[in-house]
Amino acid sequence: MRVLALSLTILLCATGARAQAVRVEPRLFVKQGHFFTSIGGAWLERGDYWRSPGLALSAAYYPTESGGAEARLVWLFSSLSGSAQEITAATGFVPEAHKPEGLALAGWRQSLTYGKVALAGEALHFDLQGALHGGGLFTDRGFAPAASASAGILARLNRWVFLQLDLGLLLSFEQRQSSGASLGFLPVLSAGAEL
Repeated sequence: MRVLALSLTILLCATGARAQAVRVEPRLFVKQGHFFTSIGGAWLERGDYWRSPGLALSAAYYPTESGGAEARLVWLFSSLSGSAQEITAATGFVPEAHKPEGLALAGWRQSLTYGKVALAGEALHFDLQGALHGGGLFTDRGFAPAASASAGILARLNRWVFLQLDLGLLLSFEQRQSSGASLGFLPVLSAGAEL
């Protein structure tokens, strides 16, 4: 008798669940066929005695919903760290690492997943993304080939405005006496508009 009552209860619950309408909201963050341009702050940290805050300008075009081509320019306003200034003043020695002045990269940005979350009664639509870029680092001593890999989030604030946070690694190849390869961390936070 208990088995029969349990079976009927499960059957009634399943029937009720099937009767509820399924509502699927259309995707509001459409990238295919659109340009995304942004401007924001950047910081290049290589552990090489240079403090390198910067200004980043990015432009991406998405031929498909899943990915697009991107170009990024970063102007760096590098200065010696406090400890490097003390050593230079006391000994006259300067770091072997080149002073970063600018960065030009081009590559591909791939959407990994799309999502939305409710914040303060509003839905925030976002994309988790990965990117690979190649280009060059401009230093006080010339041009150094560079490559970058990053992970980030692209979040739509309203119909045209978005925020983008990228956390990247930058590998550059400079002419040095010891090692020519330099690995750095390159976070970029920017705001932009969809065109």
